[in-house]
Amino acid sequence: MSAESLSPEVESFALRGGRRPLTLHATGLRHTASWLAGGEGFTSFEEITDLALGRRVLRVGARRGVVILPRRVFRDAAAPERLVAALRQRIAANPGGVLQLGRMTALAQLATRPARLLATSGAIVLCLLAYGLDWLLGAGLQAEGHFGATLFFAGEPWRIVTANFLHAGLAHLLLNVIGLWALGELVERPLGTARTLFVMGASMLGAMGVGAATGYEYAIGASGVVCGLAGAMVLLEIRYPAQIPAAWRIPRRLLFVVLGVDAAISIFVPSVAGAAHLGGFVAGALATLAVTPASLAEVRPDGWTRAMAALVLAVVAASAFALVREIAGGPEVLARRAERLLALPAVPAVMLNNTAWLIVTTDAPTPEMVELALRSAQRAVAQTDRSDPNFLDTLAESQYLAGMGDDALDTIDEAIALAPGESYFLEQRRRFTGERAYDDRPAPPNEPALRGEPEEPFLDEPPRWLPPGHPPLDDEEPGLSV
Repeated sequence: MSAESLSPEVESFALRGGRRPLTLHATGLRHTASWLAGGEGFTSFEEITDLALGRRVLRVGARRGVVILPRRVFRDAAAPERLVAALRQRIAANPGGVLQLGRMTALAQLATRPARLLATSGAIVLCLLAYGLDWLLGAGLQAEGHFGATLFFAGEPWRIVTANFLHAGLAHLLLNVIGLWALGELVERPLGTARTLFVMGASMLGAMGVGAATGYEYAIGASGVVCGLAGAMVLLEIRYPAQIPAAWRIPRRLLFVVLGVDAAISIFVPSVAGAAHLGGFVAGALATLAVTPASLAEVRPDGWTRAMAALVLAVVAASAFALVREIAGGPEVLARRAERLLALPAVPAVMLNNTAWLIVTTDAPTPEMVELALRSAQRAVAQTDRSDPNFLDTLAESQYLAGMGDDALDTIDEAIALAPGESYFLEQRRRFTGERAYDDRPAPPNEPALRGEPEEPFLDEPPRWLPPGHPPLDDEEPGLSV
């Protein structure tokens, strides 16, 4: 059906499904505000920045947003082409219309620029690689790579980077990979690879930096980077709408709805670190503001931006190397960590306990390592007022290896008094009295997995897993902190 002339100044384009027709008036286009929410919108001809007609949709870019018109909603299959021609004709007839059409042609040419999504693809590959390695290595990767404020301040800075590429499960991974791909393309196409790398790096530091400031002890996932890309999109949409091809934009209403949903999840889902999401969002927006040139047509970034992008790559590589070194470091790594933790004024008791237990259960720990484990276990027990039988068992094991047999018996008796039905503690006592061999440590009734996989990308408290040799704390499911 061809456009129906309603007056010398009004043209109408019929739509399917009982929708109101699109109408061209003397000053602009009246259209459906949103195909999901309905309502009407009006875009003046002077506001239009781009007309992108594809095989499935017509995108009308404007200074206040982008209007998406699917081809299938037009009753006449040729109507989208006629609408574009009519819009161009109306724009050309306005004062300054020829210059406006020239700018639109330049944007159409920019949209044909090859998409080299190296930063986006690289981030996704690292997430997939880390997930595969996590599956192969088990506990080691997450134990040494997750972000925790205490461990970060104890001299393990690589965690602020490596945690962004680790994920708690397949659903968590897929959700963040989809977010990286969808938002990464919409950011990297207008900004280019170097600027996008800088934005991603700033988002990592912003998300985990806020995690450090707010005391998160277990945080993993690329959500902070995804939120940083969302911040970049908002900045670009608000500040540079006339310079971005319509094909690289999404409707503002949709963008703000997605941000609102993420904010609601961050607020109402306890195990999601909303503060880290906010930190990534703000850092991404500020980084975009810092590196975006006056004209997005400037493809080649300046020297400062290239240097910052190179620094991001170097920091990621150095953090990965540090993580590999820690995983392969053996008991000496645990000893160094124990020393650093003991030097801090405030450390979660479970972290002290886990470190001590890992030391005393290694093959042939040195006397110096046992001493560190003993001090860590003593501090964990003191912080919990000697109320946790598992922590008491760690202390008893440390005392036994340190040659303090009588003290070990007294301590394990405390654990037995707190958990009288637990045969594991009784067998430990038999070992300490010599009824079992020195190295015949009893197996726990339910050995929890060290993986400690949380169901959400961020956890607000230390993970509630214990190393092999301990039953779960308070009969809780190991690895979850909710």
